[in-house]
Amino acid sequence: MLSCVAEREGAALGYAYAGPFHQRAAYSRCCELSIYLSPAAQKQGLGRRLYEALEARLRDMGFLNLYACIGYPEEEDEYLTRNSAEFHAHLGFRKVGEFHLCGYKFGRWYHMIWMEKLVGEHNSSFSKIY
Repeated sequence: MLSCVAEREGAALGYAYAGPFHQRAAYSRCCELSIYLSPAAQKQGLGRRLYEALEARLRDMGFLNLYACIGYPEEEDEYLTRNSAEFHAHLGFRKVGEFHLCGYKFGRWYHMIWMEKLVGEHNSSFSKIY
């Protein structure tokens, strides 16, 4: 796993991390990303800076595909909005899949979407990343 953390005066404001997309060797050039920002740190460009730093490091390591698994409400509510999907789209991710009523939290069922961003050249030469 690879991570980036944003701090201000010793307090964590947010973090982004990447982990394996799938355990099979065929997917070793893909990873799944996630991000968390404290509410006080949102809408200030911090999420973009964290993801850009993480993406650059992943690209340097040879990763080609980035994926994000995002809770997605049919209708926004006090617990879950579509902000995460909009954030990822703004950074160049595109929606590639949707699962209906598959995530249960806050006493409610939510959809889940997968978003993808291709960040490297896909050619026939391949070596595993460890």
